[in-house]
Amino acid sequence: MWLQVLITPIRELYNNFLKYRKQVNYKLSHNSQVCYLQKVLNDAFDNELRRIYIENGVFLKALYVYTPEEELPVYIGTEYIYSDEDLIGGQDDFIVNVPIDLKPSSTIALEGILSDMKGLINEYKLASKTYSITWIE
Repeated sequence: MWLQVLITPIRELYNNFLKYRKQVNYKLSHNSQVCYLQKVLNDAFDNELRRIYIENGVFLKALYVYTPEEELPVYIGTEYIYSDEDLIGGQDDFIVNVPIDLKPSSTIALEGILSDMKGLINEYKLASKTYSITWIE
């Protein structure tokens, strides 16, 4: 009986260690690849139906217009000229699509789930990548 009492704290520490080991192994087995990032998000937020998916962002191609000093003819045709914000600042490298069914009705819960989702994405994504979260039907 007294031996059981002495072993109980060690048993609890060992169980905590096993839980921590499982969490670390999960984190180490996933990285910033799209398939793994989708799996992590679906494991955390949509474990049953697994409807969260990631798609590439839309990149606008810059059109170079020659300067007057180069004296070259400019043939633009149907090309569009974008501002610097359109070409650089406003583009996301990937878009996380989340079903509208997972969107909470209250703003506090919505901020909480978005904060959790952003924290999870930021943990796995590459530092230079940008993203946006969109709610889909």
